[in-house]
Amino acid sequence: MINMKLADAAFAMAGQIVSADDDMIFRGVTTDSRKIEEGMLFVPIAGARVDGHSFASQVMEAGAALMLWQKDHLPVPEGIRAIVVDNTILAMGDLAKAWLGEVAPYTIGITGSNGKTSTKDFTAALYSSVAKTYKTQGNHNNEIGLPLTVFEMDHDTEVLILEMGMENRGEIAYLCSIAPLDLAIITSIGSAHMENLGSKTNIARAKCEITTSLKPSGALIYNNDGPEIRQALSELDLDPSWKLIAYGKDTNYAPANLKVTRQGLSFELKALSPKPFQIPSANTVQASNATGALLAAKAGGVPKSKWHQALAHADLTPMRGDLKAWHSSVILDDTYKSNPEASRSAISTLMEIPADVHIAVLSDMLDLGPEENELHASIGRFANESGVDVLFTWGPLSQNTSAAFTRTKQHFEKKEDLLAALRAYADQNAAILVKGSRAMAMDTIVKGCLEGENYE
Repeated sequence: MINMKLADAAFAMAGQIVSADDDMIFRGVTTDSRKIEEGMLFVPIAGARVDGHSFASQVMEAGAALMLWQKDHLPVPEGIRAIVVDNTILAMGDLAKAWLGEVAPYTIGITGSNGKTSTKDFTAALYSSVAKTYKTQGNHNNEIGLPLTVFEMDHDTEVLILEMGMENRGEIAYLCSIAPLDLAIITSIGSAHMENLGSKTNIARAKCEITTSLKPSGALIYNNDGPEIRQALSELDLDPSWKLIAYGKDTNYAPANLKVTRQGLSFELKALSPKPFQIPSANTVQASNATGALLAAKAGGVPKSKWHQALAHADLTPMRGDLKAWHSSVILDDTYKSNPEASRSAISTLMEIPADVHIAVLSDMLDLGPEENELHASIGRFANESGVDVLFTWGPLSQNTSAAFTRTKQHFEKKEDLLAALRAYADQNAAILVKGSRAMAMDTIVKGCLEGENYE
């Protein structure tokens, strides 16, 4: 965790210390007034509904060493220890850059429309086998979350793995300005944020901003499964010292012979090892994510002798293809987010799981732009073609999914009705996929199955 003198922090942020000693040391940073611990730096965010500056007295009473104070909120109230800065969010980025420079870990950045978090988890498992490694926690992958991740890193951290998210052009470039990278991974180019960026090629261009701070002799590892990434890369002035490594379609690093069981997934990657790899997830797309992580491990010098065990015991973030036993059935919990590419992949995984009946429980995919109705219908057709036996849907957009499906189906207006219908399959040796965008909170369906009547 960050610990720094006020004088050094103020210098990094071009700020002015008010009512505090230059030699005071703070430890830890938070933007949440409810999470203040003794000696922390509090960073107030001036939001549309809540302004963190209003909690100044509260955080001081809770033990904060000091707080940042944005210039447009001057004067600083009497008795409040602060560093005055132009903008608290940008200052937090400057401070994170300073702490990162002091610790100087081998730094890996990961972006992509799908697979960022799982690739991060696999990469962390591999590097943790040989070095003290810290990775992004939760969804801390934006202009606030990434600095918080950096602040949580201890001084003796050797490897830092940063997830980098975006909604618009320029956002990943800003994150990279905070964290220069030794290695970058682009996991996929999908339809997420199409509404903001207009095309998958523009999405690829935005993801390729991850190269803006890639160090000389660094490595760029990217998924080759679509033409958009190749187009975006061709437009860049790439440093000739970089090592570019493609995986997936039409490369030497395409996972093969995928086998799904109720315990997880095995796959072969003979360009890296004659022995199959095992991962603790049934989601077949995870083979691609694990491949990207393996190439990152290879590029970073993690010994081959560590690879198989590290992947097999990877600590994966929940709701991304977890298999959960439920009576004689099994639930494939893929409820963290959803888009067309991820939904098709999850349905394909569902059909690989041995079962007497295959059920897809699908909710809305959000932020797809003007083609959202047709994209939802395409998932219904894909489920039909894939052999899904039963389709349950919930959410206004998923009515299009249901309408395009021709086998046993039901669209629900209420989650509790969906859950009641699903419970009839608990003892039917069923394989059940549950998936939807995060805002649809389909994890409540999984919890309702596993924990009983209360689905809220």
